[in-house]
Amino acid sequence: MSAVIEYLRSRREAHLAEFLEYLKIPCISTLNLRIQEGAEHLAALMERAGIETRIMETGGHPAVYGEAKGPEGASSLLVYGHYDVQPADIKEGWTSDPFDPDIRDGRIYARGSGDNKGQHFAQIKAIEAYRETGTKLPITVKFLIEGEEEMGSTHLREFVVKHRDLLRADIACSSDGSLHPSARPTIALGCRGLLYIELIAHGAGRDLHSGTYGGAMTSPFWRLMEAVRALRDEEVRVRVPGFYEAVRPLGEADREALAEVPNPASELTAALGEEGMRRIPDPEAFYEKTMTRPNLNICGFQGGYSQDGVKTVLPGIAKAKMDFRLVVDQDPDRIFEDVRAFMEAEGFGDIEVKRMASFYPSKTPADHPLIEKILAAVATRGEPPIVFPNFGGSVPDILFTRDLGIPSLWLPLANADSNAHAPEENIRIDIFHRGSEIASAVIDGLGA
Repeated sequence: MSAVIEYLRSRREAHLAEFLEYLKIPCISTLNLRIQEGAEHLAALMERAGIETRIMETGGHPAVYGEAKGPEGASSLLVYGHYDVQPADIKEGWTSDPFDPDIRDGRIYARGSGDNKGQHFAQIKAIEAYRETGTKLPITVKFLIEGEEEMGSTHLREFVVKHRDLLRADIACSSDGSLHPSARPTIALGCRGLLYIELIAHGAGRDLHSGTYGGAMTSPFWRLMEAVRALRDEEVRVRVPGFYEAVRPLGEADREALAEVPNPASELTAALGEEGMRRIPDPEAFYEKTMTRPNLNICGFQGGYSQDGVKTVLPGIAKAKMDFRLVVDQDPDRIFEDVRAFMEAEGFGDIEVKRMASFYPSKTPADHPLIEKILAAVATRGEPPIVFPNFGGSVPDILFTRDLGIPSLWLPLANADSNAHAPEENIRIDIFHRGSEIASAVIDGLGA
């Protein structure tokens, strides 16, 4: 056993105590609550671990940047995380105060425990272990811990572009999200992009009595439904011309990794129940469909009356919120313009197409040499990792792969049932401690 691992295991109680103190600070970015205090507490943690640290302005909430230098000419790793957390109140269904950490049944219950304080805390303690044991750090490790992730990383891209030279590294590693339910080490190599739009059918501009006006005037919902239906064909393919032109085929290494992911049937049954499982006609293709293929979804309809009881109205306006999930190399900017042109060409020029949000898709191939080194190193700490070619959702991975021009991986260090963003958020104590050991494996792998 290496000196680094021995140190991490001998200091588990002390690290747990430090972590509980960190969790007591409610760094709620959306409420601007104790953000500066949280940044300063984190910076002090990093300094004590041997990381040269500074708090940096972003135009919004501050970011905490740190650097632990390796040998001259060594590889470099950029670690990303966030110290801000979601709001939480005991009245929402918590058993205990969400900002007074409670240990029960081998878990730490507190807001931020899994998302994301526990995950970057583990990375920091890995660096501390090298310093405290006199073990030479084989690479340079940089930290970018932001304070606005829970409010959409509002100023993150501007910050990354401005400080591109400072943040430059050979590879980025973001510890966020959740492990596979098996608790095996898990690595994701990108994310799907997003284009979120709203289709708006205009009526009279105000709700009217459906008895007085219905029949002479048509509900805008009829027109809206026709427009929504026009976007997809009977084979559930998007009808917008050019939508699939830029889709990059999945590489052979990614296909092999996807084939090795355990069958998700038991995971889906636990999450959705038997009834929910019946809504997934091909469970074995679940990961392929949600991670590697584009999709169009209807998120919801708005307008008129949809509360309990009866109200006979002819809506003055009708809206549909929809999201396109995109894969490399689909461009949300181009697709938005293509959707507008398609609506016009199909005779729906009266339907307003409004852009609500977007994320670019991002991808690092599984056969990238640095990824292969990390996979091999993580496997030495126990079971070989499960490799997801992509996240199904959207995260700011493009900041690393496009703006910094480096490969990127996501290495979650929280349990699958951590209840991120929900009451009873938690992290398993065994997984919390294992996180630092996995982080050290990445460092050793890159330094080999």
